[in-house]
Amino acid sequence: MGTASDQAKLLRIYLEDHLAGATAGSQRASRLADAEADSPHAAVLAGFAAEVAADLDALTSVMQELDVEPNKLKTGLASVAEKLGTLKPNGRLVDRSPLSTVVEVEAMQMAVSGKRSPWETLRAIRTASAVDFDGLLAGADRQLAALAVVHADRVLPTFGSAIARTAAHCSPSNDHPTRDTTSSSDSGDTGQP
Repeated sequence: MGTASDQAKLLRIYLEDHLAGATAGSQRASRLADAEADSPHAAVLAGFAAEVAADLDALTSVMQELDVEPNKLKTGLASVAEKLGTLKPNGRLVDRSPLSTVVEVEAMQMAVSGKRSPWETLRAIRTASAVDFDGLLAGADRQLAALAVVHADRVLPTFGSAIARTAAHCSPSNDHPTRDTTSSSDSGDTGQP
């Protein structure tokens, strides 16, 4: 085990890294909600973005309690990387691709799953805190459930007929013809190679 100063340094780095990721995640959640403002999932995604922003505030509060300053360089780089990620082509040049929503929802699912761990870690080491870690963990579970619904509703409209066509071409009867291993009594074949 390290010294108290080593542990404090590791905790500072840990919190700075998670704050950078949470900042980028909040920006992505907000952008996703804006892009889907006219979709059937608009309210769910707007609520999700608001919760992610509140989670970012909670992490900032914990850092203030622990007297850890945000690392502006890490946070800035994470924001730039998130913005660069929006430049990835998803099959359309002018309007928004349905693939963009699927990919962004999956990215948010990974981010929410990832943020559960720091809440668990902070709950274990920060027993006296104004932040409700149990509530944040429950919120993460709610967010994952909401994202799962959006994802499930978008997968078939985005890929459905392509998957059906691919499945028809890859059926077991086409790829793996059955071999007749029965022996012929007329030829005296024993079925052995």
